[in-house]
Amino acid sequence: MNILFWDIDGTLLKTAKAGLYAFEQVIKEFFHLPFDFNTINAAGMTDYYIAHQVIAHATEREPRLAEISNLIARYEEILPHHLAIRQGHLTPSVKEILTHLHQQEDYVSLLLTGNTAIGAKTKLTHYGLDHFFDFSKSAFCNNSFHRTDISMQALSIVKQHYPTVSPDQIYIIGDTPNDIHCGKAIGARTIAVATGRYSVEELKLHEPWWLVPTLPPAIEFVKHINCK
Repeated sequence: MNILFWDIDGTLLKTAKAGLYAFEQVIKEFFHLPFDFNTINAAGMTDYYIAHQVIAHATEREPRLAEISNLIARYEEILPHHLAIRQGHLTPSVKEILTHLHQQEDYVSLLLTGNTAIGAKTKLTHYGLDHFFDFSKSAFCNNSFHRTDISMQALSIVKQHYPTVSPDQIYIIGDTPNDIHCGKAIGARTIAVATGRYSVEELKLHEPWWLVPTLPPAIEFVKHINCK
């Protein structure tokens, strides 16, 4: 049995910054202030971290937890609209790989993402990928500011539902250094793909188990996983 935890943004798909535009709208609604999302680094960060940063930059003060939670709730409400008006796309080979894995009993595709559960479901449904994942066994932001907290949640899920699976049968697939670090934190094999904002050279510095510019065809992907 192999458990594959997938990141969403930059790894499975690219939304043309629909999420950041949604955050921008909420900041205008809540604080009546403009916000330049180019002032923060959102890649590999959790939704709660991003919400904290956009409030802090817009108001120049430390955000309250209630403010962050309220902003996230409104963000989740308007995210479908922003996904619909932005021209995003799936990354190469993603649907082929997920379809192939879905047909194999020895592979389970789950999510390890900085998105909230609602945000993740909304994005994956919009792009037609939601049926490939078991959301009840996936790891989401859930008030977390740090991605390592989410990987610990993922490890707990594996221990509960797949107790015979060892760390070298767990794969964390993502496009940022944070994905690599959170995978290493739980002893998982890390697969880094340079389809986000980080280049192959930048990702290589963090020493992932496997590094690719884009995900390969499904057969090659599975073959590499099986060559342990």
